[in-house]
Amino acid sequence: MALSAGFFLFPDGVFTFSSFRGILLGVYAGRRNMMKKKLMRWACAAFAAVLVAAAAVIPGQAATGLDPGFIPQSSALELIDLDSGGTIYAKDADKKVSQASTTKVMTFIVANELIHDPANTMATISADVQQQLPNRSFVTVQLAVGEKISALNLMYCMLVPSGNDAAIALAESASGSNMAQFVKLMNAKAKALGCTNTNYTNVFGNYNKDHYTTAHDLEKIYKYAYSLPLFRKIASCASYTVPATNYSKARQLAASNKLLVKNSNYYDASCTGGKSGTSDQAGYCLASTASKNGMNYLCVAMGAPSVKNGKSVLTNGAFEDSRQLYDWAFSSLKKQSVLSKSKSVANVTVQQTKDHSQQLAVMPAQDFSAMLPTDGGKVTTKVSLPKSVAAPVKAGQKIGTIAVSYNGQTMANVDLVASQEVSRHIPFYLQPWFKVVAIIVIVAAAAVLIFLLIRFLRSHGHRGGGYGGRSWNRRSTRYSPKRGHHSKRRSRYKSNYHLYR
Repeated sequence: MALSAGFFLFPDGVFTFSSFRGILLGVYAGRRNMMKKKLMRWACAAFAAVLVAAAAVIPGQAATGLDPGFIPQSSALELIDLDSGGTIYAKDADKKVSQASTTKVMTFIVANELIHDPANTMATISADVQQQLPNRSFVTVQLAVGEKISALNLMYCMLVPSGNDAAIALAESASGSNMAQFVKLMNAKAKALGCTNTNYTNVFGNYNKDHYTTAHDLEKIYKYAYSLPLFRKIASCASYTVPATNYSKARQLAASNKLLVKNSNYYDASCTGGKSGTSDQAGYCLASTASKNGMNYLCVAMGAPSVKNGKSVLTNGAFEDSRQLYDWAFSSLKKQSVLSKSKSVANVTVQQTKDHSQQLAVMPAQDFSAMLPTDGGKVTTKVSLPKSVAAPVKAGQKIGTIAVSYNGQTMANVDLVASQEVSRHIPFYLQPWFKVVAIIVIVAAAAVLIFLLIRFLRSHGHRGGGYGGRSWNRRSTRYSPKRGHHSKRRSRYKSNYHLYR
């Protein structure tokens, strides 16, 4: 009988020393297994910690698997090819970050939509402008209360030197001093542009935990702004002179985007415009564009440290990261054709055709080119198609997809479409005309059968039936032996009588 788990009596009822030794060994083995499991857990935790630490040091890799060859200072980065829209490099592009003055890109977009003639729309600076700023250090352009200035010049004052007071004055002028409504329009526009992790609480980028974006969202916003001629013109200015107003002499504005300034350590001749931003919470930020040798890029760099251990960081990491990414892209990448919409990449079986089935060539729905390193790298494609499709198939109809990868990282997914039309073959017995003929034949056959049946019944009626003939008298045709016997005898006698007479 069992006493407890791991203890038992032998047949003679004696608990032996050898059994006790076995129990001790079993307990020891159990504890050893438990220790092994704990050690494995500790080892896995330590390995995970090492990976996390390494992730903090090793630069993020692009969605294309491309490596720019340096460690970025920015916490979030994205470089895109403006011509194709493809991502060249990305590091934590979907991470929420503070916006700082890159907010003013959206402020311009909304104001530009509300003010139809900014050059001839005059604004009067109200006392509320400076009151909405946290302190005097946020005053950039030194706009005076009662000063009259055009909305166009407010746009220059906001974007070129990143004027906070100009941003507030511009939003007030555009919204009729309804700042809350203006901010709502900013958030609505962000959603309309496909931004999913962006929110605004003010028009100039003052820090707020609910005022955030991502590098990927800001790329969408800046790309839209870059499509507006007026924004592109203002954002490309290294300097600008604001004409004299009723309260001020002409103002000389210098760009806060130092990639545009020739005497700056960050100057980049390929840069065609941008909007910078800086705050202790957001760090150094920059959204910019660059063009060279027919290639066009947009770079968003967010969250490069501006303060470290309570001291200001003098090196602007956002400027440096952007410039290095541009240099790398222009010198190391080349536009290469990967897919052509005029070349088939696979075949698919089409069922229900004249020959029961046939092979149909499928082609990319669009051409696909990518900026790829000139020194090699492996581009691979993976086709996804159904085993077969049923006819009819229209030319250009989507059949499947093809994934394009570089060094194992997916670059794009492109639809595969039918190269030509394939008609469905319907057997004659399933075609509509055959059904009509079959119905006519069946109806005609039924009519003939009914007609023959009626004729048959009428013919039997003439022989004694009730259909137009005489009634059938069964007694008139019944055989009567007596009557028949005398009748026959009488006729025989009569014939004999004539014979012997």
